[in-house]
Amino acid sequence: MAKGTRQSELRDEDRALRKALLFEVSGHMRADQGKEGRTLRIAALSLEEVICYMRTGHSDFEIAEVKVVGQIEVLSTSEHLG
Repeated sequence: MAKGTRQSELRDEDRALRKALLFEVSGHMRADQGKEGRTLRIAALSLEEVICYMRTGHSDFEIAEVKVVGQIEVLSTSEHLG
């Protein structure tokens, strides 16, 4: 019985590991007079999650370009956005 319990624990740990995309968001702050370019890197499960994050946390950032630059494993995600 202990062996079965251990296997289910491992499956739970596997579910906790997720693949996320690494996005590079380029643009500038609206308040900047010189409109100096800035680049942010964000790990997210989807483009929608990136947009939601940018709207709530960086609402004064004007996005010029978004591109996927890689894929990473994450231990936890921002489930509250879903």
